[in-house]
Amino acid sequence: MSGFTLTGASGDTITFDRSEFVLNEGLLGLGIPPTVVRIDESSRDGGTFRFSRRGIRQIDLPVTVLGDTALDVETSLRRLAKITQDTSGPTRLTALRDAGNIFIDLHYVGGAELNFGGTNGGKQFAKALFSFQAAYPYWQSADTEEFTITTGATGRGLLPNLTKLQVASSQAIGLINVNNTSDVPVYPTFIVTGPVDGLQVTLNGEGWAFTENLATGEQFTVDHSAATVVNTAGANRYDILDTSPKFFALQPGTSSILVVGTNATGDTEINASYNLAFEVVHG
Repeated sequence: MSGFTLTGASGDTITFDRSEFVLNEGLLGLGIPPTVVRIDESSRDGGTFRFSRRGIRQIDLPVTVLGDTALDVETSLRRLAKITQDTSGPTRLTALRDAGNIFIDLHYVGGAELNFGGTNGGKQFAKALFSFQAAYPYWQSADTEEFTITTGATGRGLLPNLTKLQVASSQAIGLINVNNTSDVPVYPTFIVTGPVDGLQVTLNGEGWAFTENLATGEQFTVDHSAATVVNTAGANRYDILDTSPKFFALQPGTSSILVVGTNATGDTEINASYNLAFEVVHG
């Protein structure tokens, strides 16, 4: 690993390269996130286990800002403050790695009380401990894993176990083996481009189906994480789903997704994507 960057919703990115922004020792929150456990009282010894799930991750960034003058430090601090504003979106912490960058989205919660000073070399500095919380407690791969299903039986992306899917003009049916190398389950997003009739996408018997046939070029995005369906204009089209849809997650390991539909042509395409998710990062 070669360092970290912090990016605001505006796209402004600072790099902790020790020239202007320094990430000090004492960075907390890179390990296993906390777990929420429910155990109810029982009439017998002990209790009855109900569930456990990962909780909100807390990350503390001890930062030093350097500058030739006090004004330089103040300008950098204001830039850093803007990056932590999340009115337009979260702040993204990215771990730079040779094997591929990974990131986590954060929300600033406090702690940035400043300690000012100067160095023997004439540099000015300010130190602060920025505390963040991550609603989604896992680190995600910056590179997206994806596969595409077309009438040409084309598999694309980083999935070594993708089986061929033959989509005929009369019927589209195939079983796709997806190898999720994450530490935890991840939710895929499907982009469906017509024409296709009676589309069904299931995993272990659970999934969703369209109640409307898609014309050529008509497109819908089904986001399993957000449990939403939108068209190309961004309008909500949840109504196109059949009753009781299940937005399944891909468990770690191999999952077999079944895709069924009819009246597909060379224009028919089903694209699915997801980010790998990890519990621990070594800083």
